[in-house]
Amino acid sequence: MIAYRQPLIAGILGLATVISGLLLGQASGRWGATPIVVTAEQSLGRRLPERTGNWRLRKEQELEAQVLKMMQCNAYIARVYEHDQTGDLVTVAVLVGPAGPVSVHTPEICYSSRDYVVGRNRVKTSVDDTAGRRHEFWDVTLKARDSDSSTQRVLYAWSTGDAWNAAAHPRFAYAGSPYLYKLQLAARSSADTKRDEFDPCQDFLRSFLTQCQTCLRTFK
Repeated sequence: MIAYRQPLIAGILGLATVISGLLLGQASGRWGATPIVVTAEQSLGRRLPERTGNWRLRKEQELEAQVLKMMQCNAYIARVYEHDQTGDLVTVAVLVGPAGPVSVHTPEICYSSRDYVVGRNRVKTSVDDTAGRRHEFWDVTLKARDSDSSTQRVLYAWSTGDAWNAAAHPRFAYAGSPYLYKLQLAARSSADTKRDEFDPCQDFLRSFLTQCQTCLRTFK
């Protein structure tokens, strides 16, 4: 009886290994973009208006080829906006690609390679867009190693086309998704900013998230 069980157990373990490898390969985009990923990329390629709320487009940006290759990202939005009255600037990027690579690259990792350190650990913050939908972002402050004045406030989150979410473990949270969106917003941060003062990140996201929703493809 034991002699029959051993091949059966080995077969089950082998099958589990194959399935695990297939799922990992799909999540990491190892075999190229699937049709559903291509559709998501095409949707993100739609042109956004040059104005969002009280913000106007300052310039389009190109992401570094190394970053795009690392995240296996073929479509993205990268822009700098300026507020009409205050002159505040924000830089926003929205990317789409295989869930595996997109989920693991956080600002804490990316900025550390550019001589930044975490000035304040990330906390969750909520944003209600102009359509009444609530989103959740990680909010972190990053400081330049060689300067006391160069401080960046960065908000980031992931989505499969619905509301944005500050997942604690995005690699596991989105393991079954064929693609994943990531939004990252950066603005100059001041240590003197008070809570009751104008918040450029919140103000920008309220209108931008509503506009951006038209470029996202919801995975069903």
